[in-house]
Amino acid sequence: MSTRSDKVLDLGPGSGETTSLLLEIGCEEIPARFLEGAERDLGAHLSAALGFLKASSGEVKTYSTPRRLVAHVPKLYAKQPGRVEELMGPSVKIAYDKEGKPTRAAESFAAKNNVTLEDLSRLTTPKGEYLAVRKVEPGRPALAVLAEMLPGAIAGIAFPKNMYWIAKSGPRFIRPIRWILALLGEGDAAQVVQFSFAGVQSGRSTYGHRLKGGKAIPVHDFKYYLNKLREHCVEVDQAQRRRFAAATDELLKAKGVVRVADEALESWVVNSTEWPEPLMGSFDERYLKLPREVLITVMRDHQKYFAVEDKGGNLQPQFVTVLNVPGDPQGLIRQGHERVLAARFADAEFFWNADQRVPLVDRIPMLARVTYQAKLGTYADKIRRMRSLAEKVCAELEMSGSMNAQEQRYVLRAVDLCKCDLTTKMVQEFTELQGIMGGLYAKSQGEPSEVADAIYDHYRPVGIEDSCPRSVAGAVVSLADKLDSVVSGFRVGLEPTGSSDPFGLRRAGNGIIRLAVEVLAGLDLTILTNRSLHHQQAATGAHAVVSSESGELGHKIDGFLRERMEFYVREAAGLRYDTVRAVLKRTKILQDLVPSNALSRARALERVRDTEDFQALAAAAKRTRNIRKSANEWEIVSGRPDPALFTEAPERELYEAYRSLWQRIESLSEEGNYEEAFQVMGTIRPQVDSFFDKVLVMTDDAAVRSNRLLLLLRLNEDVFTSLADLAEIVVEPRSRTAGG
Repeated sequence: MSTRSDKVLDLGPGSGETTSLLLEIGCEEIPARFLEGAERDLGAHLSAALGFLKASSGEVKTYSTPRRLVAHVPKLYAKQPGRVEELMGPSVKIAYDKEGKPTRAAESFAAKNNVTLEDLSRLTTPKGEYLAVRKVEPGRPALAVLAEMLPGAIAGIAFPKNMYWIAKSGPRFIRPIRWILALLGEGDAAQVVQFSFAGVQSGRSTYGHRLKGGKAIPVHDFKYYLNKLREHCVEVDQAQRRRFAAATDELLKAKGVVRVADEALESWVVNSTEWPEPLMGSFDERYLKLPREVLITVMRDHQKYFAVEDKGGNLQPQFVTVLNVPGDPQGLIRQGHERVLAARFADAEFFWNADQRVPLVDRIPMLARVTYQAKLGTYADKIRRMRSLAEKVCAELEMSGSMNAQEQRYVLRAVDLCKCDLTTKMVQEFTELQGIMGGLYAKSQGEPSEVADAIYDHYRPVGIEDSCPRSVAGAVVSLADKLDSVVSGFRVGLEPTGSSDPFGLRRAGNGIIRLAVEVLAGLDLTILTNRSLHHQQAATGAHAVVSSESGELGHKIDGFLRERMEFYVREAAGLRYDTVRAVLKRTKILQDLVPSNALSRARALERVRDTEDFQALAAAAKRTRNIRKSANEWEIVSGRPDPALFTEAPERELYEAYRSLWQRIESLSEEGNYEEAFQVMGTIRPQVDSFFDKVLVMTDDAAVRSNRLLLLLRLNEDVFTSLADLAEIVVEPRSRTAGG
């Protein structure tokens, strides 16, 4: 039986000559939200394919507009590198008999590789001499390689939604493909890379803006391609299209006003146009009586217009839209946009006035007719659950001195009213304004500003960039809303799985952690989760629910919130993964989850963990854990070690150091002085080192052994895991100094 050691060796590019590649996929308009991802995907797939085929010596540059995805490779090898494949066969001893004649093994090896016996060579290895065959595979022209590779690169572009228009078994794409430009080389030497995809044959032509006619534009090279498209009102470079913002600002500067900043809308405009052209319009000043939030939402979310304000931040009766055409010389397009916006504002004005006729407080009974979730009842049911949670949070904050009785009344009033705007015509038409309209209506109807602000803010924070509510009252309402969504969602089986999160619970969980860290410090989420579970079970008459089932659900929710806490500390606070793991594992042992305390401990640990003493302490914690694991469980009992059973000086010294240490650590921890507590913890290092160097824990004397294990148990629980599980810290290897 032979030992194989096959090798494949690249011979480098055949001629070393380079050329260029231009690929354009022309299609119907790609939705703006998908465009940047599609462009990245095309570049990634093309780079991977070219790299795998050893065909590229330059980077892949990508561009896009709603009607095209473009890739340009400035330098591409004109010919694939050749390669030599060296295949090892049987040993010479087996391949030839004593008389030197080839055996069946040699003949089979030659036949298998389509060569004669004379073509076989001999290869000397440390294990002896073997037969071998060298196969030289010449490099293929880039034109042939690309013809095979480009359809796969196009098919590999991922979209959240795809469609097919030829046959269900055919390739799919986000929109129907209308043309493919695939050009290798430049000028007279340029050649079309011949292939077809989704029934479209590649060629050498592109097309300009829709409004500039549908004639094909033959292409000779990339520079010519860019210039010709610009002549036909197409700019493929996103960075160039983004300059519309500067043009818009210049347009407004002349009138002494500015755009309301909106990066998301800017990106949408860039990804929705091939030739962006700003256009300024106006509307009736009477609409400025409507709330700013309503006006901006109508302009931005429904019409994709930029709102305009003066330098004092006051909205002006103007707007800016961005056209996808070269201009509007007769003003007809501007007039059309003004008519559409006037109609939208008229609707909003009608809704504002009509909604005010029914105060929020009179809308509370209507919530019983608005479904929250099929398995979870109505919004009236949700408000009852939120109220129970809010009462518990308020009681905790009142005990800590963070809230008074009046603020508690504000919270409960805000809870009762916070979902009432779901019954208004304004929110039914402009769903983006839920919560916000509730706050505006509450303020207009004479509710205290504390209540109105809490309603306005209670959906915050929506994302990682969003701000938290402005007040403690708003934070409590938001926490009650989000925690109820998480607990009730888990209770009916809507928890996130993999990348699926149909109920938006990860976002709610992230919000819960932020609120508990940044506004509502000191809250124990485990207690609040249990409160919510018990209330929901009582409300549904589930008194007979087996406690183990309830406990299992509680553990599942607790684990979910710990994952969200880990995400926050790692991503938002930027701490190392093992620091986070050490703190949260300790928290899990004690069955509590106070996010503000966990973050403080993690930050304190991060500041001290790299010191030499602390690294040594972490190593000792790992050693302690391993010894305890190897011991019999019955040998470790509760209580404290008996000093009378100590037989060695190092164990007595460790015990005394532990006694003088653990209560101080506990005291500093209660004061929230975690960094000093960790520093004090490090002072026990000499005694720990001496103990492990000179004392045999697993001695034959059972009483002494148990006493030493008990000492390690107390050291572990009162020191090594008191603030964080130090055994989880990754100990960095240290270089030894000379003579060390």
